[in-house]
Amino acid sequence: MRNIRLRVIGLGVVAGGFALFAAAGWGMAHRLGDLRERDPVELHFFIPLDAARFTHLGREVAIDTLETPAGPMVEIRWGDSAERLPVAGRDVPGLGPIVRHNDWLRVMLLAGQADRATADPRRLLAEGGDGSRLVVAARAGAPGLDPETWGSAHYKDWVYTILTFNPAGGIERSERTYRELSREPHSWEFAAAMNVTPALHTPAMRSSSPMSYPNYAPVREAMNSMGWTWPVAGVSVLALAAGSMMIGASFVSRRAF
Repeated sequence: MRNIRLRVIGLGVVAGGFALFAAAGWGMAHRLGDLRERDPVELHFFIPLDAARFTHLGREVAIDTLETPAGPMVEIRWGDSAERLPVAGRDVPGLGPIVRHNDWLRVMLLAGQADRATADPRRLLAEGGDGSRLVVAARAGAPGLDPETWGSAHYKDWVYTILTFNPAGGIERSERTYRELSREPHSWEFAAAMNVTPALHTPAMRSSSPMSYPNYAPVREAMNSMGWTWPVAGVSVLALAAGSMMIGASFVSRRAF
């Protein structure tokens, strides 16, 4: 009789735990939905370009790898504008004029308002589009440190050069560190930089560690929005564990010795 009563109590505790867990899950989903409604996250779709010669908005783009007294350089020309970037990563000439530098440099077309299904790179290169832009993103190690050792280890001090082809003419150049870009995790500049960042150092990979995951700003923002649902979810898990132990204990019988 005692075992049956314990089993019934355990079943009741488990049922209560399931109810609490369902309520917490429903609350989390709605709170996260409200957060995204108040502060929508823009997704940035980049189309990689591998050609060294093409036309963008009526002007020719030319990308060449040059040997200079200062070392190998990648030169990007667009109309009357030109920028040079020192080769800062692996260079495998056999892969092609652009792909040879993909370890540290990418030429990309930001689709803007067009999504993966509707983005037409030929049309966007020829005519542009709302939010669309041609971008070159390049990554270099932490300045002043050996790029083969500490320069590659200090990833937060890596310097990213982002070249933007201005529709009015000219190439705009900006340089930001990983640390600076990570403060704007929803920006297209951050998304562009992640295209030349080794997978191990992207937030998606680094945040897989229980120690670092909550420190990634979008994750921290989402976790903070959950409010009361966190303690309720914790109580529900404890109730499920306690109820399961009670049910298990109810099947243990005592033997007389």
